[in-house]
Amino acid sequence: MTRAITHTLQLDGLSFSYQVVNSEAPVIEPVLVLGGVLQGMHGWSIMERHVLPHAGLISVDLPGAGESTPLRPEQDMETMCRATEIIIDDLGLERVNFLGYSFGSAVAFRCAQRRPDRYARLALGGVPVRISDKLIDLWMRGAQRMLSGDANGFVDVLAEMFLCSNTEVTVRNRDVVRQLVKRMTLRAVTNSAHGFRTMERSVLENLDPQGGLNGVPTLVFCGEHDTISSLQEQKEFAATIEDCTFAAIGEADHWVFLQRRYEASDLVMRFFTGRPLTDLDYLIEPSMAVG
Repeated sequence: MTRAITHTLQLDGLSFSYQVVNSEAPVIEPVLVLGGVLQGMHGWSIMERHVLPHAGLISVDLPGAGESTPLRPEQDMETMCRATEIIIDDLGLERVNFLGYSFGSAVAFRCAQRRPDRYARLALGGVPVRISDKLIDLWMRGAQRMLSGDANGFVDVLAEMFLCSNTEVTVRNRDVVRQLVKRMTLRAVTNSAHGFRTMERSVLENLDPQGGLNGVPTLVFCGEHDTISSLQEQKEFAATIEDCTFAAIGEADHWVFLQRRYEASDLVMRFFTGRPLTDLDYLIEPSMAVG
């Protein structure tokens, strides 16, 4: 069994960490993974069977995640990108393949805009293209419950944001994933002194990925029933990126790595290794070049 190695780093008064599991016979650059807000580095072992035959797997606790220090009010996305670059430097790497999911996709996109030379390929999943007024209203309603001491009520409201509630469409493992997401969210906001505020910043601050991207082959993908940003919104975002492919995984919402973990991991690694994304029965339509 390959041993995971962890390392803690510092930046501008912040402490953050990464974990690396090396591949015995790598054929591409290592895969760096950054997930949703409050999602730490220990939650990506589900990808090892797909990644390790091809590359090492790096997962991170950027500021605000896991045991890392939360951002101060004056620190922003640029600080997150600098922390990512420090991790790559600490590993002695020139480039990595970067998978960013949900909040992590906004960070990954900005990192690639800053330093496209550091990223061989970019996979952006569940991209928060635009936080709608409806989602902000849900957040404010949930926040009122949290601030009144009703953490469970807060989690119930957030489930409306994060998960597809339309029972007329098929979502794999719907009930199991709903309970898991609610437990994860409750733990994140009750076990961490900064969990709620970190999540609040991710919703209320403008993270909308804008400005396009050149020089990094990119895959944008999502579950067909994503509730944070719709399939169409993410496809339109993908069209702003040069050399970009778009794909939508069927029977999944924003939590595609829980609902269809095999398929999501397979899609990403096919892209990172340059294999065709054709004839994949888990996509609702053939992947398409849009950028």
